[in-house]
Amino acid sequence: MHSRPCKRPCAFPAWGFAFVLLLAISNALAQTQSAVEYYYAAWDYYFVTSFPDEIVLLDGGAFGGVWKRTGQTFNVWAQPATGTLPTCRFFSTSFAPKSSHFYTPYANECASLETNPNWQYEAIAFYLQVPDNDGNCPAGTTILFRLYNNGMGGAPNHRFTTDASTFNQMRAAGWTFEGNGQTGAFACVPSSAAPPKAIEGFWSAQIGTSSEIDGIVLNDGKFYFLYFTDVTFDLIQGTATAANGQFVASDAIDFSFGPFGSAARSATFSGTYVPQVSLTGAITTPLFRTLSFSASYDSSFEQAANLSAGAGIYSGYALSSSLLDEKSALTLGADGAVSGSAVGCSITGTATPHGNVNVLDISVTLGGTTCLQSSAYVGIAGYDDTGVLLVFTVNSARTDAFVFAGSR
Repeated sequence: MHSRPCKRPCAFPAWGFAFVLLLAISNALAQTQSAVEYYYAAWDYYFVTSFPDEIVLLDGGAFGGVWKRTGQTFNVWAQPATGTLPTCRFFSTSFAPKSSHFYTPYANECASLETNPNWQYEAIAFYLQVPDNDGNCPAGTTILFRLYNNGMGGAPNHRFTTDASTFNQMRAAGWTFEGNGQTGAFACVPSSAAPPKAIEGFWSAQIGTSSEIDGIVLNDGKFYFLYFTDVTFDLIQGTATAANGQFVASDAIDFSFGPFGSAARSATFSGTYVPQVSLTGAITTPLFRTLSFSASYDSSFEQAANLSAGAGIYSGYALSSSLLDEKSALTLGADGAVSGSAVGCSITGTATPHGNVNVLDISVTLGGTTCLQSSAYVGIAGYDDTGVLLVFTVNSARTDAFVFAGSR
């Protein structure tokens, strides 16, 4: 199995800096993703990958369908973040007929294998943190164990797991752990809450060279998808039902914001999904052609939101029918209080964590000389560790939306 990570281009609408911030948070939400473990019974081998293309191939039966999911996954950082190290991925066929992969965030191991003719450097697979000298991982992270099969079966194989019982079972089977002598920690990965179901999660896709779609689907099927072009920004909102790999929503509304105004139009939203892997679908409205997309899952959704961590003053831009690309400021309090202002507009509201996932439920009310008087909006918000906050909400009549993007 060979794979190369790719960096997709970002599209920036020409008419407002607000969209730069909106794209910034969609990129930030993609900072973590799931690494999925597979097992090849004939070889008694384990393999792990976080590359979405490889996951789709293996789940689809590539290589004769010999690689099967074990059911174990763990989170990794997909992009550089504070305190993380790049993890080198190597591949070897020197143990034919078997082959082997090796992962390490440690520079000395990476450098050693780069000069070893038996190993081929493939890519930076993902990013990990390393434990301190006592083997402890930072708050918000979980110990990742690495075990080595000691060459049993004629070729080296490593297994990576965050599960302590699996760690102990592999040691009992003769595998050697490679990590801190006190805790067993090899590295540290983002903590994970209970995995979502069906189409719940963060989703992101690049469409061509000038458009992007990023979305959040909640556990009740309610969704908010952000669609960027070089002319407009569209918030597509509704509630989808999902079962047996199919999803559909007939109540979708497309809230479109552009340099000449805003509009709310009916839309359809449907497609197929693989839980925590892919979401492929199409959005259609009466006034623009069908938008087809194939989005990838982002496991940062599984990290529980923390109001204290997200608290602060965010400066950015707001959008609604009466606020088109208006410079704005929004304060999120550790107690969930929301307050802010734009030109001729006051913003008040409250925010609370949405269960154990990385989403806030939020309600805001707009007032003042510019905003529609006492306009109330309800929806969701998200923040990230780079200091970016995104809010997207809809009024009760679903005739208008309020969107905010800002940074601390």
